[in-house]
Amino acid sequence: MNRIDRQRGMTGVGWLTVLALIGFFAMLILKLAPVYMEHYSVKTVLASLKEEPLITTRSVAEVRRLLKKRLTINGVYDMKKEAMKIKKEGGVMRVRIAYEVRKHMVGNVDVVISFDDQVELVSH
Repeated sequence: MNRIDRQRGMTGVGWLTVLALIGFFAMLILKLAPVYMEHYSVKTVLASLKEEPLITTRSVAEVRRLLKKRLTINGVYDMKKEAMKIKKEGGVMRVRIAYEVRKHMVGNVDVVISFDDQVELVSH
């Protein structure tokens, strides 16, 4: 019975471990949440191209300008031209955005996230 009385809870090392884990995951969320919110904007812009009337009749350069303008309006300012691939074959246009985001975490540890989204536009 004496042993049951001595059990009182977590030790200091236990609490430090729990706090370190909570801090790590909080930092991870704070660093990565904006990246995923920006990616949601990219997906929304790609989906909005389907609603654009006569989009497949436009040239590749016009679609690229439209895409860049919509990305800027949605707060995506640093999308590189190389990330946007637009192919037009017959009445089908494929718009693909593939890019990577690198976020510095701590020390010499970085997180790299790759995104690759595509939409196929067909003339009606």
